[in-house]
Amino acid sequence: MRRLAGRLLLAGTLAAAGPALAGHTAGASFPTLRSDAVKRLLDVREPVVLVDMRKPAEYKAGHLPGAISLPITELERRYREIPKGPRVILYCGCPLEEMGSVHAFLTSLGWKNHVVLEDGFDGWYKSQFPVVK
Repeated sequence: MRRLAGRLLLAGTLAAAGPALAGHTAGASFPTLRSDAVKRLLDVREPVVLVDMRKPAEYKAGHLPGAISLPITELERRYREIPKGPRVILYCGCPLEEMGSVHAFLTSLGWKNHVVLEDGFDGWYKSQFPVVK
């Protein structure tokens, strides 16, 4: 019952949020989620794929739990590694415009389940959420 209540609360939060404006800069034209919403998804064990698009050294220094490393510079070569099934959450430490390009690229190839971590890795870290090294 508690788990169901958590999922209902989360579903309401996500539905109300809709495509939010990214924290990097105003005016994002693609869907984003804040770190606290992503943390709730992980807490209720919602199936998500976290994709860290930072440089490999940054990934090794610390990343979100369970994240895969797929640097933005390798996206065109490795995009097939991103599943089309569960929700995909992309994050980096780059400008919002770059993540907009990533989102558009995946959309053009048929992905429909991807969002951008609104406040990026820095927002996750500043919120003191778990980081894996």
